[in-house]
Amino acid sequence: MNATMTGWIAAGAFDLKAAIQAPHAQHPVLVHFPIALFIASAVFEVLAMWRKQPVFGAVAYFNLLGAALSLPFTIATGLGAWRWQLEGAKLKGILQLHLLCALTSAALILVLWWKRSRLHAQQRQPGAGYFALMTFGLLMITLTGHLGGILSGVEPP
Repeated sequence: MNATMTGWIAAGAFDLKAAIQAPHAQHPVLVHFPIALFIASAVFEVLAMWRKQPVFGAVAYFNLLGAALSLPFTIATGLGAWRWQLEGAKLKGILQLHLLCALTSAALILVLWWKRSRLHAQQRQPGAGYFALMTFGLLMITLTGHLGGILSGVEPP
């Protein structure tokens, strides 16, 4: 049994206070919300276009809104994890690339939400430019997640 697992059991596996106050535990949990909501939004955008069902476009809009609203918490906990878990290590290599990709992904989500909210208000469907930007956003999120996995030790470099 590794030291992390031993510490978790010793702290109490069901101790909510210990889980919330763990200096780096929030980011790996919260980061999945904007990722999942953005991916769901992309899927529903494609469904709205393919099936010609406006309700799918509305679902895509609200998923994208949820992704945008969860970004500040995800970014804040990521910066906190860098500060506490990595002890404020100098930004270089994979850590720097992860931060750059994360901020780019966040900016893309916000731009897409802004564009989609304007289209939603006008009851118009997104065009090719929106889908190209959405595809780029999906690629950036994938790269960001991969780099985050390397940093957390889940994926080998």
